[in-house]
Amino acid sequence: MTETATGNDFGEAARQAASALRRVAAWRMPASRWAAVAAALDAVGQSWQARDGERLRLATARLALAGPRLVATRHEDDPLVPAPPEVYERSNLLVTEILNRLEAPPPGGGEDGSPGGSSDDVSRGASDDGDGAGA
Repeated sequence: MTETATGNDFGEAARQAASALRRVAAWRMPASRWAAVAAALDAVGQSWQARDGERLRLATARLALAGPRLVATRHEDDPLVPAPPEVYERSNLLVTEILNRLEAPPPGGGEDGSPGGSSDDVSRGASDDGDGAGA
């Protein structure tokens, strides 16, 4: 069904977002660049709350682009500083929230018999098919 495909896409977008968010704690950049990271974190948080996989992917890309550059320019002579406390805290809260939600079984966990449920549902279906064939 479409919902299952969308759910899988959202789950993958959430895993990618969590991976990107984990890196924020290790970043060191000029202080002036952290405002862009804070704005990107807001976008990640809003798209996460809206459960919009496409917006979450775009917000994650925005976060990555706001991060440290691979090549420094002469305009970046300012000292590199770690994330401000509010950015550090926001990224950690989002990572925790996303990972906790991804690890938790979904409400109703496929009890409605819809295809594409958890791997437990698939294995139970396979067991039932095997038992039904033998009876």
